[in-house]
Amino acid sequence: MRTRVALAAVLGTLVVLATVAPVAARREFGTVYVDGVAYRTHGVPARVDPGTGTDPIISFTNFDQGGVAQFGPGDGSHGGRWAVTMATWNDPADARLVTDYEEILALAADDGDVEITLVRAPEADFRCPLHPGRGAG
Repeated sequence: MRTRVALAAVLGTLVVLATVAPVAARREFGTVYVDGVAYRTHGVPARVDPGTGTDPIISFTNFDQGGVAQFGPGDGSHGGRWAVTMATWNDPADARLVTDYEEILALAADDGDVEITLVRAPEADFRCPLHPGRGAG
């Protein structure tokens, strides 16, 4: 009788683990654009000390799209230790998908027709790798 109870307990535990393990193993994926190419990211972003990010990335405050990075893997990147700048469309009606870092800088240029305002946000710096060949787009 004890053997059956022990066996039932072990089997019950295995069933619970088999159900929970796939859920725990799932990772959220995000998209980061570099020079028009969409890269996937995985895992939970790791915190870095504020202001210590080294790889420029722009995140939008009033438009839902992935971040836009200056460098991709093997192209001047320091492993995804992101220095975050926040971009805000001055007129949300002008908002559109932008996938190139230099294009965002041009949209923020002080030429009398500023479309985007950029503000460095050192408290938002984080670490999260990009994976070449795993584009989301």
